Amino acid sequence: MNNVRWRSHASVAALVMAMCSASGIVQAQEVSASTAAAEPEVVVVRGIRSSLRSSMNVKRDAVQVVDAITAEDIGQFPDKNLGEALQRVTGVQISRQDGEGRGVSIRGGDPNQTRVEVNGSTAMSLTVGAGDRAVDFRDLPVEFISRLEVVKSATPDMSEGGVGGTVRIVTRRPFDSRKPFFAASAQGVYSNIAESWDPKLAIIGSRLFAGDTLGVLVSATYEDRHLFSNNARTTGWIRRTDAARSRATGATGRDSDLNGDGVKDWIPEIPRLIMDRRDTKRAALSSVVEWRPNDYLNLFAELTYARAKEEVYSQFLQLSGSSGEIDYANSRVGADNTASHVELVSTSAFPIDLTYRNILGSLTRTQYTSAIGGKWTVGEWLFDGRVSYSKGDVHNDEINSTAVVFGVPRAVIDYTGSQGSPQFSFPGLDVKTGQGVNQLDAVYNPRDNVADELAARFNATWTPSDSLWITSVKFGVSRTEVSNESLLYQRTIRLANRTPMPTSSGAAVVYSVPAATLQSIVNVNSRVNDIPFFKTGDLGYSGGVRQWVDNTYATYWATIAASGTTMDVHATNPNANTMGSYQAFLDTWTVEENTNAAYVQLGFRFDNDFPFPVDGVIGGRLIDTDTKSSGYNRVQGTGGAVTFVPGVREGGYSEFLPSFNMRMKFVPNKWVGRFTASKVMSRPAPSQLALRRSTDIVGLTGSRGNPDLLPFSAAQFDLGLEHYLNADSFWSVTLFRKDISRFIVNQSSPEVIDGTTYNITRPVNDNSPVKITGVEAGIQYAFDFLPAPFNGLGILANVTVQEDKGYKGTNAITGEALPYPGLSKTSYNGSLYYENDKLSARLSYNWRDKWLITPTGRGNLPEFNKAYGSLDAAFNYNVTPNWTVFVEGVNLTDEVRVEYNADARIIGNETFGSRIFMGVRFKN
Repeated sequence: MNNVRWRSHASVAALVMAMCSASGIVQAQEVSASTAAAEPEVVVVRGIRSSLRSSMNVKRDAVQVVDAITAEDIGQFPDKNLGEALQRVTGVQISRQDGEGRGVSIRGGDPNQTRVEVNGSTAMSLTVGAGDRAVDFRDLPVEFISRLEVVKSATPDMSEGGVGGTVRIVTRRPFDSRKPFFAASAQGVYSNIAESWDPKLAIIGSRLFAGDTLGVLVSATYEDRHLFSNNARTTGWIRRTDAARSRATGATGRDSDLNGDGVKDWIPEIPRLIMDRRDTKRAALSSVVEWRPNDYLNLFAELTYARAKEEVYSQFLQLSGSSGEIDYANSRVGADNTASHVELVSTSAFPIDLTYRNILGSLTRTQYTSAIGGKWTVGEWLFDGRVSYSKGDVHNDEINSTAVVFGVPRAVIDYTGSQGSPQFSFPGLDVKTGQGVNQLDAVYNPRDNVADELAARFNATWTPSDSLWITSVKFGVSRTEVSNESLLYQRTIRLANRTPMPTSSGAAVVYSVPAATLQSIVNVNSRVNDIPFFKTGDLGYSGGVRQWVDNTYATYWATIAASGTTMDVHATNPNANTMGSYQAFLDTWTVEENTNAAYVQLGFRFDNDFPFPVDGVIGGRLIDTDTKSSGYNRVQGTGGAVTFVPGVREGGYSEFLPSFNMRMKFVPNKWVGRFTASKVMSRPAPSQLALRRSTDIVGLTGSRGNPDLLPFSAAQFDLGLEHYLNADSFWSVTLFRKDISRFIVNQSSPEVIDGTTYNITRPVNDNSPVKITGVEAGIQYAFDFLPAPFNGLGILANVTVQEDKGYKGTNAITGEALPYPGLSKTSYNGSLYYENDKLSARLSYNWRDKWLITPTGRGNLPEFNKAYGSLDAAFNYNVTPNWTVFVEGVNLTDEVRVEYNADARIIGNETFGSRIFMGVRFKN
């Protein structure tokens, strides 16, 4: 909202500490000779220290608990990705995809519980399947950004939706510069895992017209990136009982007691190698028009647009979890009853199936935020309002080409390497050819998810000039209308020549084709990956399978051609219980949310009634939300026939959200204390609210979504102390507490549907609270007291330590209580920077402790991520006052991200490689 800009000018929010906004460059503007003759020389410092200094001053004046990162010039943001920039903020932790920062959590809150705004307008989720509300930070370019704010304490005038907190993305505005402004940057990005140089271009310009009353800003970026990551995964570890096929009954079997000691050992379920490869083209546009005819009126119109299209050609090699029998004599057990070496053999009853799978197609993400509005000052009153429209559109044009070898003679999976990752070998089988392929699948699963929001807001603020303690009275109303839609089609054309032959069902139609034809399709149309698997990072072993069959579009189209049909998802489905359609009815739904909100807040100040000055904001926000879920219900009749019946269900809730923020100036401009208390909320995922009801008349069971779900709720508290040492240095400590309730869990209970009682599993709210307590500490220190040239040195550092209590999840293996998902008990950032009038450099390290990814992953086992850190560096050199060259590096040590069920059972080793940025910037 327009409030974002106004409040920032009123010094309402920003804290820069220990964030590597240190990538900005220092530029000294020399005064002219005539000016120097008339008065002492004045040097205006720009870059790292200037940015940190101004942010520190805002922090000192702020009432809320807010951290901020600022950028002075185009391309000088501290990181090349918004998510990666936010990880520098105290208390913020990020999730990654292909090495890029994607989701943001604040103080242990799930990314799904973080609200994100672009110039005050809601940023919509781009999650495929609408499984959450997490915002993807990868596609909005940093070149547009003037400031990032992480708001950790709420005020009544803030839009609801952030239990973790609110991230405000503030783009550049035309009145940021009174003079005509033009800047551009060009850079090349090298990825050592993709072995490619990729271009990125950015341009921005602004100018004032009509006597400096009308401002126009336009900026645009384009990049073409190869985003690669490799993952050696063991998708699930299982223990299996099979008395008829045990070590005691034969040399091979299915029972997982590998060494015959009477204890079931853990064996890999789906071991696989993954090469995730995405050629991504990103284009973005930001435009702002502002009219300021006088000091009392400001009108604006703005649009921020971003589009990313990923051409996907990811490559998998995997074994099915149910295939093969265990060769007990050649299999071994390691620590914690976990298989360290497993050899499988094919039998007629349990053949080993090896799959070469390629995910092709494309994934297109489109998002934009737009708004028109303004503000008007009349005496002691300020009126402001806006109408905004936001949209997030994801089209997943997923194509799969899969070749399967049923009956591989022997498969060997070894885990004795130092990193616990799987090493494959298949004696007698050449995995670089179509040898033994006896099934080919061509899969087309197009999915569309669209989320949009139309919002209108109006605020009025009274600032009395003669009040002794009231600094402002503010109130407002808003209306938001949100819609989330999902549409999915699925179709599989399957060619096979094996025993037993698969049968047609669901979305798959089977065609019998000679085995020679299947292998010829692979040999003629497929290839072998030219970049070996895991060429960066450490798998813990040398050798192993690094190249294998790489299916292409030609393989996909040849599979379809051999079937004698066409891939049309709108054609008639001949299989039973599909209603003749390839539409996935349970994934076709709409969820609508309409919310009315009103708030009032009072600003106060006491200068003489306490031993020290006190000021702050107090008030409350009232919201009322109506939900409507429409879609299909799956109904199975007594004869077994399945139909999909349209249905609608409504729900809703009301919430009152009070908040209190207070600042205490123990020693003005030196010692500042803070106390905040607020209630916040965030809404359930759209997919949890969706109808999606399925019933089975035979077993009298079923499942559905729940439009009656209430939002997550949390009470939050902060107590902080800050000491400002000089113009450039400070330290701060903040204690925080967050009590989160209404967690969403799946629960089964009787439910009467059309006169029949079913045991229905559905998401419900659990009111048991989770308490997160922690401390944040940070320091910013400039060594300007040192003699030149060492006076250009400075440090930034912060640490967050937090604990959780009350989370009900338990470890299915040990029975112990699990930590809150996504929460790292410790995280820290550290940066060393140097700058003078020609150059700036920084070296930064970010680290977070292990965290729980999900309490119930595959096999209902918990999945953890090991501690992860990243070393980054940047160097900028001012060739002239207008031209700058730069070199930056991300993940310079090629760190590998590791997931696990237990210490001895690694489930994923992922490498992203490192990235090097080299380029040039121009500014007039």
